[in-house]
Amino acid sequence: MFVATSAFAGVVAVPVTLGGVIHSDSDDTLAFTPDGSTVFFDRSEGPHKTVMIAHRVANHWSKPEVASFSGQWFDQDPVVSPDGSYMLFNSDRPTQPGGKPLTQNYFGGGVTAPGANIWRVDRTTHGWGKPVWLGAIVNSDVFIDFASIASDNTLYFMRWNAEGKAMQFWRSAYKNGQYQSPERVILGKPSETLHDPAIAPDQSFIVFDSGRIKGGLGRLKIAFRDGDHWGEPIDLGDDLNKDLPWGSHLAPDGHNVYVTGNSGIWQISLDPWLKASRNNERPPL
Repeated sequence: MFVATSAFAGVVAVPVTLGGVIHSDSDDTLAFTPDGSTVFFDRSEGPHKTVMIAHRVANHWSKPEVASFSGQWFDQDPVVSPDGSYMLFNSDRPTQPGGKPLTQNYFGGGVTAPGANIWRVDRTTHGWGKPVWLGAIVNSDVFIDFASIASDNTLYFMRWNAEGKAMQFWRSAYKNGQYQSPERVILGKPSETLHDPAIAPDQSFIVFDSGRIKGGLGRLKIAFRDGDHWGEPIDLGDDLNKDLPWGSHLAPDGHNVYVTGNSGIWQISLDPWLKASRNNERPPL
C-alpha cells in the first residue's frame, strides 16, 4: 500500500489481486456487477486483448475465463451499467457482417493499430447475450473508447480530436431507447487531453486522467458537477499519481475507484473528496 500526503493525509491505495486471480503484468480495468459477485477485466497477451470474467464463489474468486462474447478480436475496457442489466466494451471487430476489423493510426507515430468502437451485451437469464454495435451516433469514428455509464444510461466516452491532437470526453444522453447526439464534456482547459472517464451514477462527479506525463498517461483527477457545468478538476495528489494510474472504474458502492498503474491494480477511497464537496470545502491541490 501507499499513502497520499499531498491532498489528504491517510488516503491509502490498496492493491487488488482478488486472491491471486488478477495478474499485475497483464490485467486491468476491473468492472464489477452491482452485487460484487462477478468481475470483468481485460487481459493482454502480446498484442492481443481479451475481456475476461470471474465469479465470487463462497468468498473465493473463480479462475478467470474468456467472456462468452470475447476472444477473437481486440476487446478491452469492459464496464457494467449501474443496475447490472448490461455491459459495454471496446472492440476492433467489424461493425458489419463480413467487414474488416477497425484500424487507426492516431498514435505511435502513425503506426497502424487496432481501432475501437463501443459494443453492448445484455444480461439474460442464462448469462450474457451477444454483442450489439452501439450505432453510428456514438461510434462516429474508428476510435471511440472507454465507456462509462450513469444510472439514467447517459454514456460518457473518449474520442480523438485530430486537429488538436488530444483525447476528448463526450456525453450522449439516452432517451426513448436511443442515444442522442453527443455533447463535448470540458474538464479544465479545453485543450487538455483527457482519458478514461468514470462517471458517478448520478453524474455528480467524475474521475479521470488528465494531461500527458509519460507514454500518453496523465494524472488522476476528480471534478464535481456545479449546476450546468463542471467545477475545476482537483488533482488527487503526487503519491496517488506516482504509479501513473489509468483506467478508472467506480466500485459499485460509488465511494471507491479502481485504477491500473505500472505496478498493478489499486483501489482508492474517494470519501475525503466526496466529503469535502458535500461540505463545500476546497481540498488542497
